[in-house]
Amino acid sequence: MKHIIIGASAAGLACAEQIRKEDKNAEITVLTKESYLPYSRPSISYYLKGVVKEKDMFLRKPSYYKANGIEIVTDSEVKQIDKKAKTVKAGRKVYHYDKLCLCTGSKPFVPPMKNVLGKENALTFLDLKSTKEVKASANSETRAVVIGAGLIGMKAAEGLSKICKSVDVVELSPRILPSILDAKSSKGVKKYIEENGHISFHLGDTVTEAKTKGNRINSVILKSGKELKCDLLILAVGVRPETSLAEGAGLSVDRGIIVDSKTMQTSNSDIYAAGDCTVSVDMLDGSKKIIALWVNAVQQGKIAGSQMAGGSEELGGAYAVNAIDFYGLRICTCGLINASGEQYSDTIIHNGDRYKRLIFEGNRLVGFVLINSSENAGIYTSLIENKTDLSTLEGDITETPSLFLFEKTVRQNKLKGETE
Repeated sequence: MKHIIIGASAAGLACAEQIRKEDKNAEITVLTKESYLPYSRPSISYYLKGVVKEKDMFLRKPSYYKANGIEIVTDSEVKQIDKKAKTVKAGRKVYHYDKLCLCTGSKPFVPPMKNVLGKENALTFLDLKSTKEVKASANSETRAVVIGAGLIGMKAAEGLSKICKSVDVVELSPRILPSILDAKSSKGVKKYIEENGHISFHLGDTVTEAKTKGNRINSVILKSGKELKCDLLILAVGVRPETSLAEGAGLSVDRGIIVDSKTMQTSNSDIYAAGDCTVSVDMLDGSKKIIALWVNAVQQGKIAGSQMAGGSEELGGAYAVNAIDFYGLRICTCGLINASGEQYSDTIIHNGDRYKRLIFEGNRLVGFVLINSSENAGIYTSLIENKTDLSTLEGDITETPSLFLFEKTVRQNKLKGETE
């Protein structure tokens, strides 16, 4: 069997490894438009800060791929998929496949702004190449402006604050990290970052145009009319699934690539997809969404690889989970952070820089926000994933839940399932 995987990040590598695990004789070729072997995307912010060296970012040693019969072709951008002939074309080379997996990830979303695109000091922050460009452009005299206060923008801002003279963050939302924090916790995190990171925020605002000299931006104008001096502009508004190949091949696409939620198979029986380019079904509320997370991509890649190799592994369910820190402030979130509706309720415990918010749907925990309170994040995550009936637990889980009681409940639920 010939397997082609397009994309060599979390999903692509997991897919290749799972194929090899289940089929020792399969031909596995991974095509990536990047110039690097698979590396840790979450590490790019640490590389920018100088905490992690480039050589330590790679997920496997080069010898690993040779030893496991996984061919990774770098600088190889696939431009076309021919479903009928079962081929993909990268440059002048044509690759034949029996099974194909699209792990094309995401691409930066850049909103319309006057005099911004194409300027040499307007950069994105999504992969190792762009991060190297950012690092090479920043120094102690640089006045940086970051557009976007989501996860990508905030990690870029944190890294730049260690290097630059000043960092301004512009965000259209009225709060920072809107996808993972509620209004109250976001306010506290913003204050902490302002005090510890010396970052200036401009919320509820956006960049409309840039003033330039030659091919460089020297200031940006906000919708509010404010002007910010700018030597380096980071475009981190967000990302969108990279679906152009799938669309060109006539696969079903609706924001992301449509896949079977258990097998990762696309609308073509010989083509699979995994990772940030796909639409996931949130196991907690059944909604279809893009869950662009490393852990989710790895799990989907494994399932796709198993199915491609003739295995039977299926995806158990997807949900959002994040663990991140800013200037020593630890943030863990999971599940339905922004759930709305009469069926949901929450409990908040706030004490200084410690914040805990638990979100419930009836007797089930469906989400949490933990700030400097992550001691029981694993237990809470398991309660969410297992859809545990909290009425079976003793005590109040908003306090410190007993691991013993939790394990007892899991055993009871397991026995109940075995006898039903």
